[in-house]
Amino acid sequence: MRKQLAIAYIISVHVFLGFVLVKSDFLEQVLNKLELNLTSKHELTEFYHDMVGYHLRMDGNVPNGSIIFIGDSFIQGLCVSAVAPESVNYGIGGDTTVGVLQRLTSYSSLNQAGIVVVAIGFNDLKFRDNNGILRNYSAIAEQMPHNIPIIFSAVLPVNEKKHENLHGRNQRIQAINTELKAFTMKSKNLFFVNVGPFLIDVQGNLADEYHDGDGVHLNARGNNIWIIELQKTIKKAKQGTKLVMDSAAFHLR
Repeated sequence: MRKQLAIAYIISVHVFLGFVLVKSDFLEQVLNKLELNLTSKHELTEFYHDMVGYHLRMDGNVPNGSIIFIGDSFIQGLCVSAVAPESVNYGIGGDTTVGVLQRLTSYSSLNQAGIVVVAIGFNDLKFRDNNGILRNYSAIAEQMPHNIPIIFSAVLPVNEKKHENLHGRNQRIQAINTELKAFTMKSKNLFFVNVGPFLIDVQGNLADEYHDGDGVHLNARGNNIWIIELQKTIKKAKQGTKLVMDSAAFHLR
C-alpha cells in the first residue's frame, strides 16, 4: 500500500511540474537559448567578432546621450551622423537578430544612450522563420535599457528581379514588418519607422534608383530617404509622442 501511495505521489508531482512548465515560459526560454547557441556558430562570422572587438574599443568613450545605431550592413553603410549629431554606428555586415542579442550586453554605452535605433532582420530570412525573428525582436527589446526610447526600423524591401535568391522575399518582409509594427505599438518606449513605401516601384520592388545595383542595399539616394524618416521618428521619440494601443494591458517587461 505504501509503495502504491509513493508511486502515485511521484506521478502526481511529475504531472504538476509538467503543468507548471507548460503554463510558464520556461520551456520557451530554454528553446530560445538552444536556438541561439546552435545557430550562432553558423551565423557569427570572423568578421562579426572582429567588428565587435572594434566597437568595444570605442564603447567606453561614447558620450552620454548619444544615439546608438545597431544593425547589419544597412546600418554599417549608413552615415549616422547625417541622421543626428553624436550618433554611433554599431552596424555589422551580415549580422542577424542572434548576433545582436549576443553583443548587446557588451555595450556599456547603451545604459547612457539617448536613443537606440535597431535595424536588423534581413539576414535572418535564411536562418529562421518569421516567428523566430519576431521572438528575437522581443528578446532584443527586453535586453535594452527600459528607460530610453528604442526605435525599430522595418526590414527594407528588395528588388526581387535582381536575383533568384530574392524571389518571394518581399512578402515575408511585409509580414514581418506588420508584426513588428504591432509589437512596438504596445509599449510606450518602443517606436517603429518604415521607409519601405517610399522606396518601392509600382510592383512593390526596391526601385532601381534607390539601390546600389544588387537589389538589396541602398545607395546614397535611398539612404537619404531613410535618413529623413529616421529623423522624423527620432524627433517623435524625443518628444515622447506616439499612439499606444492598450499599453496598460501590455506586459513586455
